[in-house]
Amino acid sequence: MSATYVYCIVSSRQGFTVADAPAGPPGTGKVRTLVIRPHRYAVVSDAPLDQFGEGPLAKRLGDLDWVSHAAVAHEAVTEWVMAQADAVVPMKLFTLFTTDDRALDQLRSGWTRIEGVIRKVARHEEWGVRLVFDETRAPADASLPATSGRNYLSAKRRHHTAASVRSTTMRRVAGEVVKALRPFARETRRRAVTPPADSRNRLLLDAAFLVPRTKAPRFRASSERQAKKIAPAGYSLQLSGPWPPYSFAEQA
Repeated sequence: MSATYVYCIVSSRQGFTVADAPAGPPGTGKVRTLVIRPHRYAVVSDAPLDQFGEGPLAKRLGDLDWVSHAAVAHEAVTEWVMAQADAVVPMKLFTLFTTDDRALDQLRSGWTRIEGVIRKVARHEEWGVRLVFDETRAPADASLPATSGRNYLSAKRRHHTAASVRSTTMRRVAGEVVKALRPFARETRRRAVTPPADSRNRLLLDAAFLVPRTKAPRFRASSERQAKKIAPAGYSLQLSGPWPPYSFAEQA
Protein backbone atom coordinates (compact mmCIF):
# COMPACT_ATOMS: atom_id res chain seq x y z
CA MET A 1 0.00 0.00 0.00
CA SER A 2 1.30 3.43 -0.96
CA ALA A 3 0.40 7.08 -0.54
CA THR A 4 1.00 9.71 -3.22
CA TYR A 5 3.93 12.03 -2.54
CA VAL A 6 3.67 15.37 -4.38
CA TYR A 7 6.77 17.41 -5.23
CA CYS A 8 5.34 20.23 -7.27
CA ILE A 9 2.79 21.40 -9.80
CA VAL A 10 4.01 22.06 -13.31
CA SER A 11 2.91 24.11 -16.29
CA SER A 12 4.32 23.04 -19.64
CA ARG A 13 2.95 23.92 -23.07
CA GLN A 14 5.45 21.70 -24.88
CA GLY A 15 4.54 18.47 -23.13
CA PHE A 16 6.37 17.11 -20.14
CA THR A 17 8.24 13.94 -19.17
CA VAL A 18 10.10 12.94 -16.02
CA ALA A 19 11.83 9.88 -17.43
CA ASP A 20 15.25 11.25 -16.47
CA ALA A 21 14.28 12.89 -13.18
CA PRO A 22 16.46 12.18 -10.13
CA ALA A 23 15.26 9.89 -7.36
CA GLY A 24 13.04 11.32 -4.65
CA PRO A 25 13.34 10.87 -0.86
CA PRO A 26 14.64 7.48 0.30
CA GLY A 27 11.95 4.84 0.01
CA THR A 28 9.78 6.60 -2.57
CA GLY A 29 9.09 5.13 -5.99
CA LYS A 30 10.05 6.40 -9.41
CA VAL A 31 9.07 9.99 -10.16
CA ARG A 32 6.00 10.22 -12.41
CA THR A 33 3.30 12.72 -13.40
CA LEU A 34 -0.44 13.09 -12.96
CA VAL A 35 -2.39 15.17 -15.47
CA ILE A 36 -4.44 17.75 -13.57
CA ARG A 37 -5.77 19.47 -16.69
CA PRO A 38 -4.32 20.35 -20.13
CA HIS A 39 -0.68 21.48 -19.79
CA ARG A 40 -0.86 21.22 -15.99
CA TYR A 41 0.74 18.33 -14.12
CA ALA A 42 1.50 17.13 -10.62
CA VAL A 43 4.95 15.56 -10.19
CA VAL A 44 4.62 12.66 -7.75
CA SER A 45 6.04 9.39 -6.45
CA ASP A 46 4.54 6.40 -4.67
CA ALA A 47 5.36 6.51 -0.95
CA PRO A 48 4.97 3.16 0.87
CA LEU A 49 2.73 3.51 3.91
CA ASP A 50 5.03 1.39 6.06
CA GLN A 51 7.52 4.25 5.75
CA PHE A 52 5.38 7.29 4.97
CA GLY A 53 2.17 6.51 6.82
CA GLU A 54 1.29 8.89 9.65
CA GLY A 55 2.84 6.76 12.41
CA PRO A 56 6.04 5.63 10.67
CA LEU A 57 6.70 9.11 9.27
CA ALA A 58 6.24 10.73 12.68
CA LYS A 59 8.94 8.43 14.07
CA ARG A 60 11.32 9.10 11.16
CA LEU A 61 11.02 12.86 11.57
CA GLY A 62 13.17 12.48 14.66
CA ASP A 63 16.03 11.19 12.51
CA LEU A 64 17.62 14.45 11.35
CA ASP A 65 20.02 12.68 9.02
CA TRP A 66 17.16 10.94 7.21
CA VAL A 67 15.10 14.14 7.05
CA SER A 68 18.10 15.98 5.60
CA HIS A 69 18.56 13.35 2.89
CA ALA A 70 14.84 13.49 2.12
CA ALA A 71 14.88 17.28 1.87
CA VAL A 72 17.88 17.27 -0.48
CA ALA A 73 16.23 14.67 -2.72
CA HIS A 74 12.90 16.54 -2.72
CA GLU A 75 14.70 19.74 -3.71
CA ALA A 76 16.70 17.95 -6.41
CA VAL A 77 13.51 16.71 -8.08
CA THR A 78 11.89 20.15 -7.93
CA GLU A 79 14.99 21.89 -9.30
CA TRP A 80 15.24 19.37 -12.13
CA VAL A 81 11.59 19.94 -13.00
CA MET A 82 12.07 23.73 -12.94
CA ALA A 83 14.67 23.43 -15.69
CA GLN A 84 12.22 21.51 -17.93
CA ALA A 85 9.00 23.46 -17.48
CA ASP A 86 7.45 26.89 -18.06
CA ALA A 87 6.45 27.16 -14.40
CA VAL A 88 6.85 25.12 -11.25
CA VAL A 89 4.90 25.59 -8.03
CA PRO A 90 6.86 23.71 -5.34
CA MET A 91 5.11 21.86 -2.55
CA LYS A 92 6.34 21.48 1.01
CA LEU A 93 8.46 18.53 2.07
CA PHE A 94 6.32 15.45 2.83
CA THR A 95 3.17 16.62 1.04
CA LEU A 96 1.23 13.34 0.98
CA PHE A 97 -2.21 12.17 -0.12
CA THR A 98 -3.81 8.78 0.39
CA THR A 99 -4.23 8.14 -3.37
CA ASP A 100 -3.65 9.74 -6.76
CA ASP A 101 -7.34 10.54 -7.02
CA ARG A 102 -7.32 12.22 -3.63
CA ALA A 103 -4.32 14.32 -4.65
CA LEU A 104 -6.02 15.38 -7.88
CA ASP A 105 -9.30 16.16 -6.13
CA GLN A 106 -7.53 18.33 -3.57
CA LEU A 107 -5.51 20.22 -6.18
CA ARG A 108 -8.48 20.78 -8.45
CA SER A 109 -10.63 22.03 -5.57
CA GLY A 110 -8.24 24.94 -5.04
CA TRP A 111 -7.35 25.40 -8.66
CA THR A 112 -8.24 29.08 -9.04
CA ARG A 113 -5.62 30.00 -6.48
CA ILE A 114 -3.05 27.56 -7.86
CA GLU A 115 -3.53 28.83 -11.40
CA GLY A 116 -2.94 32.36 -10.14
CA VAL A 117 0.38 31.27 -8.63
CA ILE A 118 1.33 29.47 -11.87
CA ARG A 119 0.73 32.62 -13.88
CA LYS A 120 2.76 34.67 -11.42
CA VAL A 121 5.82 32.40 -11.31
CA ALA A 122 5.81 31.30 -14.97
CA ARG A 123 9.31 31.75 -16.42
CA HIS A 124 10.52 33.17 -13.10
CA GLU A 125 13.02 31.88 -10.56
CA GLU A 126 13.76 32.70 -6.94
CA TRP A 127 17.04 34.29 -5.84
CA GLY A 128 18.10 34.73 -2.24
CA VAL A 129 20.02 37.79 -1.03
CA ARG A 130 21.67 38.11 2.37
CA LEU A 131 23.53 41.20 3.57
CA VAL A 132 26.01 40.67 6.40
CA PHE A 133 28.20 43.15 8.29
CA ASP A 134 31.49 42.09 9.86
CA GLU A 135 31.35 43.53 13.39
CA THR A 136 35.14 43.44 13.62
CA ARG A 137 35.18 46.15 10.95
CA ALA A 138 33.23 48.56 13.15
CA PRO A 139 35.28 51.53 14.43
CA ALA A 140 36.95 50.88 17.76
CA ASP A 141 35.48 52.64 20.79
CA ALA A 142 37.78 55.57 21.44
CA SER A 143 36.12 56.53 24.73
CA LEU A 144 38.26 58.15 27.40
CA PRO A 145 38.85 56.21 30.64
CA ALA A 146 36.02 56.82 33.08
CA THR A 147 38.18 58.79 35.59
CA SER A 148 35.16 60.73 36.75
CA GLY A 149 31.39 60.60 36.61
CA ARG A 150 31.40 63.31 33.95
CA ASN A 151 33.88 61.39 31.78
CA TYR A 152 31.81 58.23 32.21
CA LEU A 153 28.61 59.92 31.07
CA SER A 154 30.40 61.61 28.18
CA ALA A 155 31.90 58.29 27.05
CA LYS A 156 28.52 56.60 27.33
CA ARG A 157 26.90 59.30 25.18
CA ARG A 158 29.61 58.96 22.53
CA HIS A 159 29.21 55.19 22.49
CA HIS A 160 25.42 55.51 22.14
CA THR A 161 25.78 58.07 19.35
CA ALA A 162 28.30 55.93 17.46
CA ALA A 163 26.06 52.85 17.75
CA SER A 164 23.06 54.86 16.53
CA VAL A 165 25.03 56.16 13.53
CA ARG A 166 26.19 52.61 12.67
CA SER A 167 22.62 51.28 12.86
CA THR A 168 21.37 54.09 10.62
CA THR A 169 24.15 53.41 8.12
CA MET A 170 23.37 49.68 8.08
CA ARG A 171 19.69 50.31 7.42
CA ARG A 172 20.61 52.71 4.62
CA VAL A 173 22.97 50.19 2.99
CA ALA A 174 20.33 47.44 3.21
CA GLY A 175 17.75 49.77 1.68
CA GLU A 176 20.11 50.70 -1.15
CA VAL A 177 20.75 47.02 -1.94
CA VAL A 178 17.02 46.28 -2.19
CA LYS A 179 16.45 49.45 -4.23
CA ALA A 180 19.19 48.44 -6.70
CA LEU A 181 17.86 44.90 -7.17
CA ARG A 182 14.11 45.47 -7.05
CA PRO A 183 13.81 46.74 -10.69
CA PHE A 184 14.88 43.30 -11.91
CA ALA A 185 12.32 41.39 -9.81
CA ARG A 186 8.58 40.96 -10.04
CA GLU A 187 8.21 40.59 -6.27
CA THR A 188 10.39 40.80 -3.18
CA ARG A 189 9.91 39.10 0.18
CA ARG A 190 11.97 40.20 3.18
CA ARG A 191 12.32 37.58 5.87
CA ALA A 192 12.67 38.27 9.56
CA VAL A 193 16.33 38.76 10.50
CA THR A 194 17.46 36.55 13.37
CA PRO A 195 21.16 37.11 14.10
CA PRO A 196 23.11 34.03 15.22
CA ALA A 197 24.39 34.03 18.78
CA ASP A 198 28.07 34.76 19.43
CA SER A 199 28.83 35.62 15.82
CA ARG A 200 31.06 38.41 14.58
CA ASN A 201 28.80 38.72 11.53
CA ARG A 202 25.59 40.72 11.83
CA LEU A 203 22.80 39.73 9.45
CA LEU A 204 21.13 42.89 8.12
CA LEU A 205 18.99 41.58 5.25
CA ASP A 206 17.52 38.23 4.27
CA ALA A 207 15.31 38.56 1.20
CA ALA A 208 13.89 36.54 -1.68
CA PHE A 209 13.45 38.00 -5.16
CA LEU A 210 11.14 36.57 -7.83
CA VAL A 211 13.16 37.26 -10.98
CA PRO A 212 12.08 36.71 -14.62
CA ARG A 213 14.50 34.32 -16.28
CA THR A 214 15.22 36.93 -18.95
CA LYS A 215 16.35 39.41 -16.28
CA ALA A 216 18.46 36.98 -14.23
CA PRO A 217 21.80 37.99 -15.85
CA ARG A 218 21.14 41.66 -15.06
CA PHE A 219 20.02 40.78 -11.53
CA ARG A 220 23.27 38.88 -10.93
CA ALA A 221 25.35 41.68 -12.45
CA SER A 222 23.64 44.28 -10.26
CA SER A 223 24.26 42.10 -7.20
CA GLU A 224 27.94 41.84 -8.06
CA ARG A 225 28.23 45.61 -8.49
CA GLN A 226 26.58 46.21 -5.11
CA ALA A 227 28.81 43.61 -3.46
CA LYS A 228 31.98 45.29 -4.75
CA LYS A 229 30.71 48.74 -3.80
CA ILE A 230 30.04 47.93 -0.15
CA ALA A 231 32.75 45.34 0.56
CA PRO A 232 35.42 47.90 1.61
CA ALA A 233 33.15 49.07 4.44
CA GLY A 234 32.84 45.55 5.87
CA TYR A 235 29.63 44.42 4.18
CA SER A 236 29.20 41.06 2.46
CA LEU A 237 26.41 40.56 -0.08
CA GLN A 238 25.62 36.86 -0.50
CA LEU A 239 23.61 35.71 -3.52
CA SER A 240 22.07 32.24 -3.89
CA GLY A 241 19.96 30.67 -6.60
CA PRO A 242 18.25 30.16 -8.86
CA TRP A 243 15.73 28.23 -6.76
CA PRO A 244 12.16 27.05 -7.27
CA PRO A 245 9.91 29.88 -6.07
CA TYR A 246 9.12 28.52 -2.60
CA SER A 247 8.78 31.99 -1.09
CA PHE A 248 6.12 32.95 -3.65
CA ALA A 249 3.98 29.80 -3.71
CA GLU A 250 1.38 30.74 -1.13
CA GLN A 251 -0.63 27.53 -1.36
CA ALA A 252 2.34 25.19 -0.95
